Amino acid sequence: MIRLFVGLELPEDIKEHIYTLRGGVPNAHWIKKENLHLDLRFIGEVEEPMAADIHASLSRIRAPAFGLAFTEIGIFSTGNDPRDLWTGVSNYTELDILHNKIDKAVSFCGVPPDRHKFHAHVRIAKLKGTSMVDAQEYIAHNNLFHTKDYTVEYFTLFSTHHHQNGEGAFYQVEARYALSLI
Repeated sequence: MIRLFVGLELPEDIKEHIYTLRGGVPNAHWIKKENLHLDLRFIGEVEEPMAADIHASLSRIRAPAFGLAFTEIGIFSTGNDPRDLWTGVSNYTELDILHNKIDKAVSFCGVPPDRHKFHAHVRIAKLKGTSMVDAQEYIAHNNLFHTKDYTVEYFTLFSTHHHQNGEGAFYQVEARYALSLI
């Protein structure tokens, strides 16, 4: 069995810029710089033959490269309980189109539909025990956050693995799929 998801790798300078957002939120568990990415489609645990089918299906996707920047900070919450801090993107249209193509390709292989509505973002911190007031103050303090624009030239199939020492997970690139440059 292998645990998979599809996402966008971020250029190092974009990761560095996002990484500057760390700090200033009580009880935040900040995402490690090497784990910053944008999720496009969670797949989950699959057998090796299905993983090969997914790879083949993803490799048939044709889509143009597009520009992207991170331009907002937000939170996901359950009621009045914030659970994630994230940075969102400037260009939802191309990401939505790419997401839909990836979703169809993965579903074609028999993977059940994702139960979450797609929202393009990079999680920057997990929150546990953080007050809504603290989360909103953080957002207000960082409301001018904006990375430079960059060109997304490919998307990536990742596998998830747990560190031997039990200190979280890391992601391994399984395959990259080029987007067409104009």
